[in-house]
Amino acid sequence: MIDGDVFRSNRYVSHFKPDQEYNPFHGIYAEKRDDILTSVRAQVPAGASVLDLGGGMGRMSVPLARDYHVTLCDISTRMLELAEQRARETDSPNLTTMQLDAGSTLPFADDTFDALLSIDLLVHLADPVAALNEMRRVLKPDGAAWIDISSNSPWWLLRYPRYVGRRPSRWVTTWRGGGVLPEWQSIVRHYSPSEFHAMLRAGRFSVGSWHRYGPPWCAKWVLAVCRPGAL
Repeated sequence: MIDGDVFRSNRYVSHFKPDQEYNPFHGIYAEKRDDILTSVRAQVPAGASVLDLGGGMGRMSVPLARDYHVTLCDISTRMLELAEQRARETDSPNLTTMQLDAGSTLPFADDTFDALLSIDLLVHLADPVAALNEMRRVLKPDGAAWIDISSNSPWWLLRYPRYVGRRPSRWVTTWRGGGVLPEWQSIVRHYSPSEFHAMLRAGRFSVGSWHRYGPPWCAKWVLAVCRPGAL
């Protein structure tokens, strides 16, 4: 069983390899990243301020930092070091990094950012609604947010059998856990689209569009493009 310290201790760096071809999700990781980058550039003017919460090694922050003033926050100092290195290598000068727990009160004033990313984050937080309220607080009233969750409908597992492995007992436990591998079930929770919608409503976000990633019969990820305001 993996404990909650895996993120703060930097051990998660060895687990999170989204761009490696052996990762069964590497194709849709790339698709989701490219869609978000395209969407941000289409909706947010150059030079605006962007907050990337739980953005890890800067897969989205670093390319955006060529055109925006990006603040990348993560609980792992090693992840942030990797982002800083990548920013130097790719001439992305407008990146600021900050080590923090995205599940706590954010150290930013109200209405600070023009845009916000929360990608692959909510499933790791004990109180996602509290985090969403903090996101809305620091986002400008006319700002935009890109927020996603992993779906707890386990039918997407059939498209990615390598994710689970061959042991029948592991399949049963992962299926019952809503697609969460057994060793992660104490610290990760996946959500249904209706639960996600309710969380966004509780956080007072208005959804402009929904995007699904994964097999056509059942999304692996659901992404919402939102703005502050009542649903």
